[in-house]
Amino acid sequence: MQLGVGDLEALFTKSKTDVKVLKQLEHELQYRQGPRAVALLAEVQAAMYGAAPVAPAPAPAMPVPAPAPQQTGLWERPTAPATGLAASPIAAPRPAEPIKAPTPPAVPKTPEPAMPVEDAYKLLKATAGSTWESIEQTRRQMVQQSHPARLKSMSPERRAQALADAKRVNAAYVTLSQARCAVR
Repeated sequence: MQLGVGDLEALFTKSKTDVKVLKQLEHELQYRQGPRAVALLAEVQAAMYGAAPVAPAPAPAMPVPAPAPQQTGLWERPTAPATGLAASPIAAPRPAEPIKAPTPPAVPKTPEPAMPVEDAYKLLKATAGSTWESIEQTRRQMVQQSHPARLKSMSPERRAQALADAKRVNAAYVTLSQARCAVR
């Protein structure tokens, strides 16, 4: 149905005894959040199930945050009172703390390569003239050797060795990736 709440109310008053119409109204109204729609839903359900209409619970009011206080003179030093004594930090009123927006998580700096570039090329069976696509494909093939499906039948020692090899291959890939980005 694509009717407004007023039209739904009129439909309800016309056919309070038609179960099919009441079910359609209930289905339509359960997705609406307006106060009239919620009240009409309660009436429809009362008509369908034979209970007295339940007054809908008022929606909880969303608290409105108070505006942040304006801070003036953030960089000014407090002045001493006319008596010549230094101002007491206890007696001076503190400005309200500003509301701070959540800071995004810090992006970790890229670590220095764990191995020399020459060793990375050897491990990935590539040369300085190899295409990046071939290096990526070689890395994928080597890391797939340590896929969990392949490691099921291995002994724990062999499994640990395969995982360590995959980590070394990934470290070599990172080293070459960083070296490639540094050249650009």
